[in-house]
Amino acid sequence: MTPTDVRTPRSAAPATGRTPGGTPVRRSVGRSVGWSVRATGAAAFLVARRRARQDAGLLALAAALLAVTVLLSLVVPRLTSDAADDGVRDAVSHAGPDADLSAELGAAPRSADGRDEDAAQLEANAAADMWHALPAPLHAVTTEPVTATATRTTPTAIGAADYGTRLVHVGTTRTGDGAGLVTWVAGTAPGAPADGTTGVVEVGVSQAVAARTGLAVGDRFHVAGTTKGTLAAEVTGVFAPTDAAARVWADQGDLLAPLPAVPSSALDARVAFLVTDDSLPDLLLGVQARGLVTTYRFPVVADRFDAPSTAAVEAALARLSATPSALAGNDGRTPTIRSTLEPVLHAVDGRLAASRAQVSLLLVGLAAAGALALVLAARLLVLRREPLLLAERARGASVASVAVRALVESVPLAVLAAAVGAAGAQALLPGADGSWTGAALVVLAAALAPAVWSALLVRRAWSGQRLPANRADRERLLGRRRSRRVVVELALVAVAAAALVSVRSRGLTQTRTGAVDPLLAATPVLLAAAATVVAVRLLPPVLRGMSRTAARRRGLVPVVATARAARTAGTAVPLLTLTVSLALVVFCATTAVTVRGGQARAADLTVGAQVRLDGDLTPADVAALRAAPGVTAVAGAVELGKRTLGQDAALAVRLVAVDAADLARARAAHGLPVPDGLATLGEGDTVRVLATPRAAAAAALVEPQVRVTEKVVQVDVVGTVADVPLVPGAATASRGAPTEPTTPVDPDDDLTLLADWGRLAAAEGEPLAIQTIWVDGPGAAAAAEAAGLDRSRGVTVTERDSWLTEWRTSSFNAGLLALLVATGLALAGYAVVALALTVVGTARERARTVSALRTQGLDARTARALTFGELAPLAVTAVLAGCVIGVGMPWVLTGALGLDALAGAPGAARLRVDWLPVAGAALVVLVALVVAVLVESAVRRRDRLGEVLRVGER
Repeated sequence: MTPTDVRTPRSAAPATGRTPGGTPVRRSVGRSVGWSVRATGAAAFLVARRRARQDAGLLALAAALLAVTVLLSLVVPRLTSDAADDGVRDAVSHAGPDADLSAELGAAPRSADGRDEDAAQLEANAAADMWHALPAPLHAVTTEPVTATATRTTPTAIGAADYGTRLVHVGTTRTGDGAGLVTWVAGTAPGAPADGTTGVVEVGVSQAVAARTGLAVGDRFHVAGTTKGTLAAEVTGVFAPTDAAARVWADQGDLLAPLPAVPSSALDARVAFLVTDDSLPDLLLGVQARGLVTTYRFPVVADRFDAPSTAAVEAALARLSATPSALAGNDGRTPTIRSTLEPVLHAVDGRLAASRAQVSLLLVGLAAAGALALVLAARLLVLRREPLLLAERARGASVASVAVRALVESVPLAVLAAAVGAAGAQALLPGADGSWTGAALVVLAAALAPAVWSALLVRRAWSGQRLPANRADRERLLGRRRSRRVVVELALVAVAAAALVSVRSRGLTQTRTGAVDPLLAATPVLLAAAATVVAVRLLPPVLRGMSRTAARRRGLVPVVATARAARTAGTAVPLLTLTVSLALVVFCATTAVTVRGGQARAADLTVGAQVRLDGDLTPADVAALRAAPGVTAVAGAVELGKRTLGQDAALAVRLVAVDAADLARARAAHGLPVPDGLATLGEGDTVRVLATPRAAAAAALVEPQVRVTEKVVQVDVVGTVADVPLVPGAATASRGAPTEPTTPVDPDDDLTLLADWGRLAAAEGEPLAIQTIWVDGPGAAAAAEAAGLDRSRGVTVTERDSWLTEWRTSSFNAGLLALLVATGLALAGYAVVALALTVVGTARERARTVSALRTQGLDARTARALTFGELAPLAVTAVLAGCVIGVGMPWVLTGALGLDALAGAPGAARLRVDWLPVAGAALVVLVALVVAVLVESAVRRRDRLGEVLRVGER
């Protein structure tokens, strides 16, 4: 028999009393308090140990549930942090050499006219000093610098052709042959002229440049530009780079292979020649300082980046760009800082903010679902012990003593389970990150729930409260209680509505601290709680109506099931647990579907066709691609820069020329918006253009005309365009350094004219340059490969399918998608546990009804149907409310959640409602409910009818 409290004798309760002889005696307050404490905690450890042994299975389930919840609360943020670090590194790595920190200076002043034999070493030392002077965040993510000293590009006649030539010295902090940058395949490395003559600088030539220009060892050519008199370059050797991908060759593509000449020039190509450490003094001696450009490049190391450091790196880079004088050397040269690292990190910050928003919602949902499931488990535990607890209370145990016994049992168990969960998280992913606050709240709920349920049970049973005998007074008292409940429920609904409005207006990604407001993160849980309040109010009347309808028909199951369901549906905790879990399951699935669909649209928006080529291209490339099989559209484009609109106007507009008809066809094939009138720009005899709204308003005030390259042509504005297609190649042409497309210009601030390339070229009288080509059709990739454009230096080929695959499989995006799926599965598990606990928690009262009906001939099949019918309304209500919230949240908060950043392009993420999430949530509940009903039926089948009739319930 389980020990219970021994009620304190009446004579021991007061602080004063009398002796057996009647003499008054004063008892000390300390003895009274000590007696009360002993009475409250009497035999608590013994009772807790024996009860825990009896309910070991249920306690083990609660402990496992708590351990899993704590583990998820700690592991999910660590997984997200690792994915964020990988995402930053991937973005920096994908940016390539453009992300490097580049400091451009003029040539160092030279006081002596003779050869400076230490020139290369001095440049290496200056670069190393500047590297060490970088701000700490930038120094930590960069490696030893590489240097380049080069002449400016000048036209030079070599053989029968004219080339744009440069003389370039590249180096590292290690000078001389130890640098190992090239291998000399013919001749020798350049050095000082053997005969000591002046006006000659020895150079090396790459194999590709030698083949193009026809130069060989011993050949000389004249060096033009700002030289100190006559200067000649003599080829002493032919080289091959040791590592063509090394950062020392970044922006030096013309050293390794000829590059196309600048558009509209008469040059055959652009080439460069290598100056070594030994021949650099002759270059400095023969060229004026203003004709030289020195660049120090500090390569960034992607592996040194992590998500927390991005803000410090961005801030340091912004300060350095604003005040580069901090890097001025002893010679007084102030560098010009160039790098695309800041916009790259800024774009990553948007993705990180969006991921934090997603994870915050998931963490709050996991914690809420886990805590509610633990509350349900505690409720079931107390219901199993109800006879013992009521017996204790009847024998004189106080409410406090009942709560203390429950705490003595639950607190050590909760601490132990939490420790197991934390240890498991540390073993899986070591670190200090994690939602410790959420885990602590779940542990607190697990520790306090059994005590609170026990106290409420015994207090309601033996509270000593009495209701007035007068009906009016009794109704007034009950009305006050109902009013208080209504006020609490309305307050909850108001808080949920306020959280929803705040999220829509502020967004989850727009916070000054970078963290997510906990109230906003709890919006799905609050909405689920509000929906539960509404459902608890609406479901009983609906069930009563169904019960009245069932009463008018034949059949036992509908009548009994609806009557029983009305009592089960009135319990808010099971419904809230199921609603929260299912809402977040549907939310995770809907978000994953929306992001994945948005990524496909982002691929279309970014690439614009099946294949996009950026760089130095020609009209011949367009013609070759159009003739290739399987190609349906080829659109070339060029951005001609700023042009004055009108003869006397001071307004400058951006002039963009595209193959309008082909571009319209390609965009339409990929579901992209096609501006009205784009396909017909090439028709007619005039130069028809589309203008952005501001440019159209300006053109209405003047006679619109623009200069193309040499000629000024009249233009006819035939319409407006809100979104001018980007020409990504405009940022890479004549540079050979590919970059990602930039964000579209705001139409309200944009001044752009969009013309047809062919019509504009006809008006100019000669073909225009090509910077970007869009190629569409099933044979687009093969056509680019057949034309050899994928192997051309300075040309970047972007395939839509490859871009999409790379984007989806990047560690950051793939990790977040996997996290959504895994969290959805975990929440589905919580829903199953909650439904199982609800079935078991209501089994005793249901068993009493079924047992009574068994005495009247109720068979097992009808009993199962009755059980299913009782629990079905609760499950259906939870599924409906959960699906509405799970689908409604992404729909209402698509912008607030920052899904565009995860999709990959602005405006790409559009809500996609799929039937799979809803069907999956309903299937999980249905299977769990059927299994629970079958298990309960199998358990009750072993009940003996004689015992049922004698005891009445189990």
